[in-house]
Amino acid sequence: MRRKPRLYYGWVIVGVIFLTSLAATVQLNPTISVFVKPITMEFGWSRSALAGALTIGTILGGILAAAVGPLVDRFGGRWVLFGGFLVLGGLLIAFSFINALWHFYAIAITTRMLIQGVIGITNNVAVAKWFVRQRGRAVGLASLGQRVGNGVTPYFAQAFIGAHGWRTAIVAVGLYAWGLSLAPVLLWLRRQPEDMGLLADGAPPERDGARTASAGPRVDGAAQPEVSFTLREALRAPVFYVLLVSAAFSVFAGAGINFNMQPLFTDRGLSASQGALVIAIWSFTGIPASVIAGLLAERLAGRHMLALIYLGVAGGIVLLTQVNSMNSALLFALVHGSFFGGMLLLQNLIYADYFGRRSLGSIRGFTTPFQMAANAVGPLAGALVYDLTGGYTPILVVFTALMAVSALAMVVAKPPVRAA
Repeated sequence: MRRKPRLYYGWVIVGVIFLTSLAATVQLNPTISVFVKPITMEFGWSRSALAGALTIGTILGGILAAAVGPLVDRFGGRWVLFGGFLVLGGLLIAFSFINALWHFYAIAITTRMLIQGVIGITNNVAVAKWFVRQRGRAVGLASLGQRVGNGVTPYFAQAFIGAHGWRTAIVAVGLYAWGLSLAPVLLWLRRQPEDMGLLADGAPPERDGARTASAGPRVDGAAQPEVSFTLREALRAPVFYVLLVSAAFSVFAGAGINFNMQPLFTDRGLSASQGALVIAIWSFTGIPASVIAGLLAERLAGRHMLALIYLGVAGGIVLLTQVNSMNSALLFALVHGSFFGGMLLLQNLIYADYFGRRSLGSIRGFTTPFQMAANAVGPLAGALVYDLTGGYTPILVVFTALMAVSALAMVVAKPPVRAA
């Protein structure tokens, strides 16, 4: 009889994706936001000019993800992530030499494509392929890398900017990404448990034919057999489009806020170091929220949890409109950060729970272009409103309304029924 290993290898995958999610924050909006003012002040460019490069790169990254997703299903994410981070780190180091707007656009567009179209989709899919019953806690723990990174990386970058300037800081950020990602991905990342003679959650192989409903995910609060939708089957389910649109709305609002967060804080009277500290607290607040949300998602209906979380995010945005001091900024960070951390986790879980893990890369690859379009337009919308009106309040009102609509959409987003 084959002896069950003490440690299920899926937990090694969780550790690797924690590190790659942390490394990916070098090009996520909270980190980018601390570079906005130093770069615009040196070159005299507008904030919307910077956001424009991210918009193009994010849209192209979404298109790229449609091709990368099926590759991750078929071959796994090992070489995809290794190559993505190798090029990303090199481009960030090259970024320190820019002296013209077209230099900025060439590098910013390419790095954004890598983050959104290669690294992001692989991180989102990898852990879900190793877990079913324990998917909530596993994805929750892996996602802490992004929460830790969104707190640590902007603060790390701001400290370098303050001491050595933004050019040295961007080199340090590139080396930081390499150090966190390359060796763990190359040594330990694997595609799925079946490739190693294992089953999801570490169930022994001899039980393969005896798996019951209790071995599947809990959907709408009840244990279900594990489902396995193809992309074609998922596209025929109306709920697929409800999830797609609500996620796009939330990404539009989230990206718009994250990119403009540091400039907004400093516009409202906070110093650059205070703004970076608030961003760190905002991100760290999401750590316990992500863990709790992951555990609850194994027992409660994910759509109801997402509806509540979307409303919480909307409440956090309302608080952001009132920021005028360190205390009010901290209140925003605590409220919005908690719900935002749970939102990212639940959005990843619900696709795996509703459609299964076998074609998850292809399904997420199809949804990614739409979400990345929203991700691209959000920062640009915020920057354009600032350039036109001198403030962010009008776009924050729009973001709040979209989160409320997303919450209502999740109330009706019942799980799909696979045709026989």
